[in-house]
Amino acid sequence: MGYILYTYCKLIIKISLQYVRFLLCLKRGEKMSVKNEIISLLEKNRDTPISGQVIADSLNVTRAAVWKAIKVLKEEGYNIDGTPNKGYILLGNNDILSSQGIACYLDEDIDIYTYKCLDSTNTQMKKLAVDGGKDHSVIIAEQQSAGRGRFGRSFYSPAKKGIYMSVLLKSCKNIHDAAIITIQSAVAINRAIKRLYNLKTDIKWVNDLYYQGKKICGILTEVISDFESEMIEAIIIGIGINVSTSEFPSELQNRATSLGLNNVNRNQFIAEILRQLFSIIDEDFELVLAEYKRLSCVLDKEIEFNVKGQKYKGIVKDINDFGNLVVESDGKEMILNSGEISIIGEFYETK
Repeated sequence: MGYILYTYCKLIIKISLQYVRFLLCLKRGEKMSVKNEIISLLEKNRDTPISGQVIADSLNVTRAAVWKAIKVLKEEGYNIDGTPNKGYILLGNNDILSSQGIACYLDEDIDIYTYKCLDSTNTQMKKLAVDGGKDHSVIIAEQQSAGRGRFGRSFYSPAKKGIYMSVLLKSCKNIHDAAIITIQSAVAINRAIKRLYNLKTDIKWVNDLYYQGKKICGILTEVISDFESEMIEAIIIGIGINVSTSEFPSELQNRATSLGLNNVNRNQFIAEILRQLFSIIDEDFELVLAEYKRLSCVLDKEIEFNVKGQKYKGIVKDINDFGNLVVESDGKEMILNSGEISIIGEFYETK
């Protein structure tokens, strides 16, 4: 009898904790539909069964309403298992991006927009910014038909294989802020990957992350400015990460790879990147830059680069306080604030 009572009390405490977590998800603003509320509850408690009656009581709806919402979620692709004695379980291998699934891992109340497919998340974010989008707004696409990188290059963005998102920052007001945000973003993404998956990635100046010698992430930072005042109104950070992509176009096969993470919770991955990004913006940039340098795969390496159409070779000596590359070429110091560089020889060490 004592064991039964102990088990019952333990179950009640567990359900109560689940509900508290659920309320933390619901505190994020506007009233959600029953379906979205159930997503929030199930996402936060993956692999944990929750009875239909507990869900109904928590949301103040009928069991029939819960059943209908679960049915729609299954039709949308959510891998939900339901048994009469245990309740509903969102299985751990579920990998559908949703604003509710991301928000439940965040402490900050932000606007999150998810899409099945966009031409480019940065393009969509520009429209949102013009329409009054809030600071820290996030746009995420399951797939991009015209993903963009630096210098007008395309970014390969197949469905359900990566993370393609853009973040809106309205607190940046000068060119220096715009110059360092890419550095902060690269370090933040590195931290997120290390914390969740314990994988070592390197940073190739200025906006790429590499894994085992090949590119897995690109960052595209774009500025929205007022033409008359020449003041920066907002900065858009575009982030593309190859999470589980196994096949690439022929022109990318020797240069790109993925983290090789199959069956991961991309909602949690995105949330962790956002947590790290919003945190690092307020950190001492001197310390962030030092971390960036430790992660750099170009320091002390020989590189090739172009300046005004002329090709140069040199040794990377430093990355200065403005994020510029300091290169020694033919006995002279050169400062690179933008452009493309190529590392000469191997730079990835297998250890």
